Amino acid sequence: MPRTPEAAQALAQRLNALPEAARDTLLVVVVAALSLAPLLPRMPSWAALFAGALLLWRAALAATGRRLPPRALLAGLLALAVAGVLLQFRSVFGRGPGVSLVGMLLGLKLLETRRRRDAYVVFYLGLFCVFAQFLYSQSAAAAAWMLLCTLGWLTALLDANLPASRPPLWRRVALSGRLLGLGLPVMVALFVLFPRLSGPLWSLPDSSRTVSALGSSMDPGAIASLARSSSVVFRVRFHGPRPPQAAMYWRGPVLARFDGRRWSALPPLAAPRRGAPPRLLGGRVRYTVTQQPTQQRFAFALDAPAAAPTLVGEPGASLRLLPDLELRANRRLDQVVRFRATSWLGYAYGADESPRRLRESLQLPAGYDPRTVALGRRLALRYAAAGAQAVADAVLRMFREQPFHYSLHPGRYRGPDSIDQFLFVRRVGFCEHFAQAFVVLMRAAGIPARIVTGYQGGSENPIDGLWVVRQRDAHAWAEYWVRGAGWIRADPTAMVDPARIDRSGQTLDARQPLFGRPLLGRSDSGALRLLRNLGDALDEGWNQWVLDYGQLRQRQLLRRLGMRRPDSARLASAAALALSLLLGAGGLWLLWRRRAATDAWQRAYARLLRRLRRLGVQALPGEPPGSLAQRLRARADLAEACELLLDFERARYARGAPRGGLRGLRARVARLRLASGSTPPGRATR
Repeated sequence: MPRTPEAAQALAQRLNALPEAARDTLLVVVVAALSLAPLLPRMPSWAALFAGALLLWRAALAATGRRLPPRALLAGLLALAVAGVLLQFRSVFGRGPGVSLVGMLLGLKLLETRRRRDAYVVFYLGLFCVFAQFLYSQSAAAAAWMLLCTLGWLTALLDANLPASRPPLWRRVALSGRLLGLGLPVMVALFVLFPRLSGPLWSLPDSSRTVSALGSSMDPGAIASLARSSSVVFRVRFHGPRPPQAAMYWRGPVLARFDGRRWSALPPLAAPRRGAPPRLLGGRVRYTVTQQPTQQRFAFALDAPAAAPTLVGEPGASLRLLPDLELRANRRLDQVVRFRATSWLGYAYGADESPRRLRESLQLPAGYDPRTVALGRRLALRYAAAGAQAVADAVLRMFREQPFHYSLHPGRYRGPDSIDQFLFVRRVGFCEHFAQAFVVLMRAAGIPARIVTGYQGGSENPIDGLWVVRQRDAHAWAEYWVRGAGWIRADPTAMVDPARIDRSGQTLDARQPLFGRPLLGRSDSGALRLLRNLGDALDEGWNQWVLDYGQLRQRQLLRRLGMRRPDSARLASAAALALSLLLGAGGLWLLWRRRAATDAWQRAYARLLRRLRRLGVQALPGEPPGSLAQRLRARADLAEACELLLDFERARYARGAPRGGLRGLRARVARLRLASGSTPPGRATR
């Protein structure tokens, strides 16, 4: 097997041996592949394979120098592509069919590019594919990829307009980068000053960054599958002292309906009764949450939020605080949202819970888990005089004292006695297994109980100081109702494995071997942890200053910059003025650069012609240096002047002329002398 440097060198030699047109075509194919790569997972598998095959076909034709396929064949392939889209989507309009069609059209157009006009169509299709990524993702990584692809298309566009003698590829890429850099100030000015009507400018659903968050229902094992993921669910900035990690219960959906297999949320009451607000007993925490898109209607807040916060970043969306302390939005949260909240770690609520909700929190499906139900009834009889709190303490004590095991891989519990299997046979489970067993035991004892899902704990990013909650922090706990006290939280998982709460789910499963796993799969690697923290910090900055840059944040920034009343009219005037100034400054700079680059050579050449006139040599009007040198070759005393003229020709027109060559030419002009026997100044040579 050849070594990598040798293989790369051989590939470079093969590419250099290709005709220049073939190399340009391969560059366009590579840029097209980079532009389509993020869109291929969004396309149907057949469309993605179709587009990829077309690009490979075009690359093979360019590498082998074969002719392009006939137009009739391409027309047939186009008909197949359109028919496939119609069969798949029943339409050619919309995001899915549009992206699929454009991806395949880009490959087809590359196979019929014969004229410059066809190349321009390819460039437009490619740039459309680049910008189509914003329909799916607005993340910092997606923006960086789009910028890279735009640089590639701009380089290809320059190639189509450069003459046959062109600079090397790296210089063309550098020129494209300079062109992008010239447009950067205008882009920043428009982004900062362009009036925002309501929310952020890019108010598009960000489905690519949608996390597989908790839902409004739960099957045993669902949270365990989430806990294997390290994707970010939300980030928190605490305004003041941070609470202990063991006290961080981020409340999500409350599940009280049980059909023997699945837990789900209860439907809202037809005539909801507004109960007393929660009693806030102490431990106030103020914080700001930046939540990733979840496609769900609930937001996560520390148990228990004092009031419903205001959402930022989701135009038209609002949050309300339900009687069970769940934060529920009026629509699905399909983009990054931010809200500032206040929670109290010490609280009491639900003492006046409606009788209907209490009855619903007692229901158990008939015929399921008979041993568990029997145990709950025995506990009720044993602690009948002591009350609900004594029953709950007995169940928690059972989990702590008996040989139960916490595991990310507990296996599947199936059938109508799955909880019986967990409690009396295997005794291995994840947090949802312990929570649902606790709730069923309490209900069997005649005590209302329900499951609360959410996240527990999190970890700090030392780079930006934000508290990051990931999928692996997903958790389920329980609540039971005590007369006069209301709903009380119970976490049976903490009885089995306190480290699960202290370290927020980051403990390794004792049943899984530590060694033998690939290095990239270990979350405790220092380098990987540093890279992950850097990515999190970058993502948070992008969310805050780009995706969340709406009307409110724009006005706050402009007030800091000195604009007292940044209304729409003032913003429009400021944007127009800034755009005019930047365009004018850029135009003057380009004119100065062009004149400096052109006049430097012209001034040096004019000085040479003046020196030659003093030495008796007169150039014809508009005569280039090379032609003048040809006329003077016959004179031996002008050999140095001829060589200098040819060097001027190379400095002006030759490919890859050395930088700074004019300085040396000017010095040689100053030293230029005629040899003995030269023509006197009074007799000019023509």
